[in-house]
Amino acid sequence: MRIDVLMFDGVAEVDALATYAVFANARSRGLPVEPGLVTADGASEVTGCYGTKFADLKRWDPASARVLAVSGGWILEEIERGVIPKQLAEAKAAGGAGLVLAGIDSGYLLLGAAGLIDGRPATTHRADYERLAQWAEVIDARIVDDGDLVTCGSGWLAGIDLAYWLLERELGTSQEIVALEQWTGRDRQGTVWRR
Repeated sequence: MRIDVLMFDGVAEVDALATYAVFANARSRGLPVEPGLVTADGASEVTGCYGTKFADLKRWDPASARVLAVSGGWILEEIERGVIPKQLAEAKAAGGAGLVLAGIDSGYLLLGAAGLIDGRPATTHRADYERLAQWAEVIDARIVDDGDLVTCGSGWLAGIDLAYWLLERELGTSQEIVALEQWTGRDRQGTVWRR
């Protein structure tokens, strides 16, 4: 299963890398996961919100991915620029119902700006609930699973919980996820809300 994490200028490093690290560790444990760090516009380099430079990034291919995880970061600038929301809308149209979009903390606001929420249940960082409400039914839960839209919120490490949940949901690997939690030294937190 291909799982990509979207990178862009201003991406929150911890959102992207903590989520990616869980998927990469799962792959090293033999689970059928192929994680990647990708850009929507084909940029091979981006700079995170705290100045970290990322290179050798690949253009995202919706035809090959099961999940696209959209990280938080300097989201308002990207929404105003409009480029990533447009590309996300095009990507979802290309990926269809089989593509799962996952919003990591404030990353879900980019999905809202792309017109991909339309009143569906979602969560984000609590500081952004009011912004999210213009697109979504805001649910105060750690993870909100609405089928092909999955969101997490409430802090820097929420992406780890999102990754654990997606692995369990998509692969049905509860025992392996428990072992992964033990290895990383971080048990899942909060509730998974499902319709």
